[in-house]
Formats: sequence, C-alpha cells, structure tokens
Amino acid sequence: MPEFDSPEIYRTVLETLQTGVYLVDKDLRILFWNDGAEKITGYLTQDVVGAFCRDQLIASDERSRSVLTDAAAGLTEVLREGKPSVMDVSLRHKAGYRIFVRLRAVPIRNAHGAIIGAAETIEEDLAASDWNRRQGKLADYGCLDPATGVLNQALALSHLREALATYAEHHLPCSVALIEIDRLDHLRAIYGAAVIAGVLRVAAQTLENSLRPTDFLGRYGEHRFLAILTECGESEIERVCERLKKMIAASEVQWWGDRWSITSSIGGATARQSDTVESILERAEAAVGESLQTGGNKVSVSLETLPQ
Repeated sequence: MPEFDSPEIYRTVLETLQTGVYLVDKDLRILFWNDGAEKITGYLTQDVVGAFCRDQLIASDERSRSVLTDAAAGLTEVLREGKPSVMDVSLRHKAGYRIFVRLRAVPIRNAHGAIIGAAETIEEDLAASDWNRRQGKLADYGCLDPATGVLNQALALSHLREALATYAEHHLPCSVALIEIDRLDHLRAIYGAAVIAGVLRVAAQTLENSLRPTDFLGRYGEHRFLAILTECGESEIERVCERLKKMIAASEVQWWGDRWSITSSIGGATARQSDTVESILERAEAAVGESLQTGGNKVSVSLETLPQ
C-alpha cells in the first residue's frame, strides 16, 4: 500500500515499540535507542545515543562494568561471524537496581552484503511483568511497604506462616533469609535521614528482581528485608543467599551527584519440623548477627538442628 512506502513509518514503529530496540555501528557506537529501551533501562535516548556499548552507563553483571559490556561481547561476535545471538543478562537500571533481560542480536548488512552494524532487542522477564501487575493489586489493598514497594511486614509474616504449615504437612522445604543493608547509620550521618529510603528502595527492587516468582520479599524492621524462599532446602540456602548478596553489591545508589555501591549482611535458616515463625526467625536473626560481627558484607547460615 502506498501509504506504507515512507521509511518514516517504519522508523516511527521502531521508536514506539515497547520491546527495547537499539542499533550500533561496527565500532559499537549506539546509533538508535527506542521507547522500549528507555522504559526497560530507565536511560533516555539522549543519555545513550552516540555513546559506545562499553561506556559507563549500565553495568551488565555482578562486577562494576559498563553499560552493555556483556552485550558488547555478543555484538562483537555477531559483527565478526554474521550470525544471530541470544543472551540472558542482568543490567543495572538507571535508578541503580538490577533487572534481568534477554538480548537478541542480528547483523545489519548493506546492499552489497557487507556487515555495517547490528541490531539488538531488550526483552523484559515475563515474570517481572506479572509481578508488576500483582504489586498494583496489593498496593490497592494496603499490603505494600510505602517506602520500598515490597510486602509489608504483616503480609510477609502471613506468607511465612503458610510456608511453614505447608512444610509441616507435606515436608516441602522452605527457608528464610534476613537481609540487613550495611552502613546505613554511616550514610545517614553523611547525607541525612532522607538517603535511607533511597538506599532501601534500590536494595528492595534488586532483591525482588533476583527472586523467583514463587518466593516472597517483605520489609522486616527498619533496615532489613525478609525473603521467604519456597522449595529451598538446607543444601541450597547458602548458595541462594550468596547470590542475593552479590546482586545487592552490583546495584548502585545515586544521591545528589554521588554514586556508590551497597553491601548487605544476610542470615539464612531452613525450616525444621517443629518450627514456628518465631523460632525460624530467631535462628535467622542469630545468623545475621554473626555476619555483622565480622564486619558485614557476609552470608551466615544457621545449621542448628532442632528436634524433629
């Protein structure tokens, strides 16, 4: 149809797609960044167009690396081999928390068949989209902590009671992780009390994005979060807690021009047959205390065996 002959129509479609799309040249300079990429990463077109994939914008793994470093490695292979690639990575959102995405890259060729660049899509985790819809409903019922956006303490404890009841009846394992953000008193002394809410929100969103859809995360006290890890037994709890600690350390807080990473002290405990909410949390509290006593930024797991 004649009305579809204009290249501007196709450019408009690309610009407004809610799936992230961006284009790079052979030097990995970003030439195009659409609305979907803005929505998913938080970075506006003017933030990234003209920058290189390795410029310091968004870190893409647990280390402090640049915006699309892992993507750059995949794109380099696409440019060299001329074959599509698919990668699952975590990116640092502009707000500082971590998100999980799938990147799909394809080569771009000129009329002579020579590779001149590459295009890549950024796809959100479907579980994250479902989570956003669920959070909206929970907010309507007053079940979320206003400062961090995760479950409030009362609802989190309700989920823990349910998980323990399921374990007692069906022996389906479950564990808890108490996560305390380190050095908040120090940050308060430097930046004032208002910084605390910003730090906790970055940590909360990173943790939410790092947990499975079947897990639960709630606020627990002033500086802590409670993660309820369903189908997670004693052989897995330490590994899960270590992963959560790494993801928090890979996030970043931005405050009045300053930027810094945060760390956490985590205590884990696995459900026993005789457990109550109070008893499993008591063991997790003791484990957190052990992590804090050694300077923080550590995982400790309670291995105390209670009567079966």
